[in-house]
Amino acid sequence: MVGERRFICASLWLHLWLLRSRSAISARAPADLGASQDETEEAQQMKRNRYVIGAAGAAALAAFAWMALPGVSAAKTSGSSTIPHFQHIIEIMMENQKYGTIIGNSDAPNLNRLANTYGLATNYFGVTHPSEPNYVANVGGDFFGIQDDNQFYCSPAYVAANPLDTTCPSNTTVDHTVNAQSIADQLTAAGMTWKGYFQNLPPTPTALVKTGPNANGPYTFKWPSSAVALYADKHNPFVNFVGTQDAVANMVPDTQLFADLADNTLPNLAYVVPDQCHDMHGTGTCTDLSQLVKLGDTYVGNLVDAIQASPVWQRGRNAIVITWDEDDFSDVGQPGTGCCGADPGGGHVATIVITNQGGQQITDGTAYNHYSLLKTMEEAFGLPFLAHAGDSDVPAMAPLFNPGS
Repeated sequence: MVGERRFICASLWLHLWLLRSRSAISARAPADLGASQDETEEAQQMKRNRYVIGAAGAAALAAFAWMALPGVSAAKTSGSSTIPHFQHIIEIMMENQKYGTIIGNSDAPNLNRLANTYGLATNYFGVTHPSEPNYVANVGGDFFGIQDDNQFYCSPAYVAANPLDTTCPSNTTVDHTVNAQSIADQLTAAGMTWKGYFQNLPPTPTALVKTGPNANGPYTFKWPSSAVALYADKHNPFVNFVGTQDAVANMVPDTQLFADLADNTLPNLAYVVPDQCHDMHGTGTCTDLSQLVKLGDTYVGNLVDAIQASPVWQRGRNAIVITWDEDDFSDVGQPGTGCCGADPGGGHVATIVITNQGGQQITDGTAYNHYSLLKTMEEAFGLPFLAHAGDSDVPAMAPLFNPGS
């Protein structure tokens, strides 16, 4: 890959927006987000909040400055004429299924409907294996040498001092806590907002334990148990970065998304991670591939419907991205499993892009990967590029984010 280039960027942006007054309305009846009526009790508990929205219009003025962002590429900063400014991007990260398992599969009617109605990237790749480094790369522009799913606090020094912690094997060779910028850090510095929405996020206790076998809250290795790990912190990249590790208020249950839509508090970047029964990964009682695809398809279909039914979706320019971290390992290590400077990569996966700028169907065969998506989101928010997102052989996803241009 092209090497990481760092620079110091200083720029001043001024944003003015007017929120129109609107009456209280009811948008959707309660419905289960991720399960049909005959599914597990856990799935049945995930009920969609009924939207009751009422807000007075107001004008707000915000100004912010960029200062010395480590890990930012000097190749290109922002201002692309091909990616317009976006108010909100909702990314839904799914798990471990190759392109052909999703596209054309009758078990995934919602995903195929969306792919056939909006934008489909037909040549999109993960950057490596397994899951954790792909999540880290997706928000940070690099996987920083991580090549496993170990706890975020694992490091050679920690292993030497804690040989009995089995979440950090003795062959750990790199720090899994990354002292570099992520897009979340960038957004915070720019006066914008982000949240990670996690299905079955462990409860956050009064006393947080960040490291060791007793780590709790968002730092929990697997929840509620190792055998049935609905939540796994390998799918939460915000705990891997120094700048976001302590941002517990930004790591919330996925049900909070509906309240944020209703209250008009949706962040600029919403990063949605279903649990391992609904992201198509599988755990405990959910292991059948057909079942996993159906569960994930229902979850995504309900979530997209809810977002598109909200008033937030109708204002400004917004996008929903549905992607997979990596493929099913069937071609691991083989050439042709990556692109854009990362080959072998993480395999060929489906990626669907929905914008609120009309329903034009677009099939884009450009070679993209997670760095391309990061680059595109950074352009959409007017941010500098992080690490490999700034590489010259990493294209932005302009045809999908700017349909009709």
